[in-house]
Amino acid sequence: MKKNICFSTIIIFTLLLFLTGCNSSNSSNSNTNNYNSNSSNNASKNKTETKELTESDKMILKISSLINNKEAFDAGNYIIGDIPAGEYAFVKFSSGGYYCEKDASGSIIDNENFNSFGYVKVHATGNLETRGVLISTSSFDKLGVSSAKEIYEILNEQSNYNQAGYYKVGVDIEQGKYIVESIGSSGYYAIKTGPVGNSNIVDNDSLSGKVTINLRNGQYLDLSRARIIKAN
Repeated sequence: MKKNICFSTIIIFTLLLFLTGCNSSNSSNSNTNNYNSNSSNNASKNKTETKELTESDKMILKISSLINNKEAFDAGNYIIGDIPAGEYAFVKFSSGGYYCEKDASGSIIDNENFNSFGYVKVHATGNLETRGVLISTSSFDKLGVSSAKEIYEILNEQSNYNQAGYYKVGVDIEQGKYIVESIGSSGYYAIKTGPVGNSNIVDNDSLSGKVTINLRNGQYLDLSRARIIKAN
């Protein structure tokens, strides 16, 4: 199975930062004590310090644990049997964002270019390619989150994210009336019945400016080059 190194590299980099913080402190302690082993002031300053992990670092390590337990899957190419059927959150790391699943004959079931996060239905009938991490939605509680949007926000140290993404209504955002506003000259939205791989379009349009839409629980909102604002 061919693996994309993006997420694995991020995990290693996170651990190295943590260990470097510890080692640099220990090295500093050794050098100072050698310089003046009789100085009590220096000794008190040179207590071992550890680098505190950020919330983003902690989330990366939690996702790594899910990958080890086959509850999440790193970017790469997979065959039948590698990933169980079901609904997964797609979370983009670094470059990429492409997802595609094929059936046993090699025909594309569905594909998507994710800008940030979203949801996919894995059918487990053929080859699958993902350029983001797939996380089983049934494992959200192990990450201490309730949605793909929340995972994306923690990883990117953001809050109240409202731009391009594949939102699940009632999970990532509340149902109700929203204003969709284009970013730049042209934006796009699509209201869908389900995740990528198991969805029909209810309504969609390109826009330059603003439009009002109504969203119901259980629907999905595919948003590109635009932002959403809850209407009063």
